[in-house]
Amino acid sequence: MPGQRSQDGRDRFSDSERLLKLRATLILLVRLKIFDFFWEMSFEQTMSRWRGRLPHWEVAERWHFITIRCQGSLPPEARVKIREIHRALSQITATDPEFAQLQRQYFLSTEKYLDQNFGFAPFVQTTANRSCLEDLERLEGDGWLVGEAVIMPNHLHCVIYPGEKHLPLREALSRLKGRSARRLNVLLKRQGRFWQQDWFDRWMRNEAELDKTINYIRQNPVKAKLVDDWRDYPWRISKYDASYAS
Repeated sequence: MPGQRSQDGRDRFSDSERLLKLRATLILLVRLKIFDFFWEMSFEQTMSRWRGRLPHWEVAERWHFITIRCQGSLPPEARVKIREIHRALSQITATDPEFAQLQRQYFLSTEKYLDQNFGFAPFVQTTANRSCLEDLERLEGDGWLVGEAVIMPNHLHCVIYPGEKHLPLREALSRLKGRSARRLNVLLKRQGRFWQQDWFDRWMRNEAELDKTINYIRQNPVKAKLVDDWRDYPWRISKYDASYAS
């Protein structure tokens, strides 16, 4: 019985009462975790959110990690898995605690195949790589500083930071895809869609995540066995400086 005491003065609680206390404690911990998540988000200035095939989120004064892959660069089994993740993402908001987990699942699912150079892989030609690098550099003319970037055979990664005067992320990346696709199709003497319809983006929550992402970009050619040392890979931009974000 509640309040009943044993000979040594301690309360005796039934198993059901202990379970109720444990449940209440767990509920409190979950609520605190969710509160902390939204508390952190409340300090970030969202510039824009929208949905294409993937959800997108532009935040002021934050580095953004971008991945754009070539059209037809994933096998059928990968596309099935990606569609499942798309459906899951379409049912939640960007502030949902599950959002980051699904983002990571999407990224890992695509990278597994992209590093195998499946399908359309145009960036094995010097002229194509040089042209794409030039277009990445032109992002800075649109107000986005390119801190790190790498061009892989069938995709590219970059981390970019909004300058004082910059185009919205959506417009800047759409312009990048459009102008690079037109130039590359001419160079490669081909027609049709060059890039995937959408792209992957994630704003960096903290310096540790940014450092990890930059290291991933640098090591991507090594992981794909294109070079032994990332510094030897010619098709990259590597000029990240923390002072950009100060």
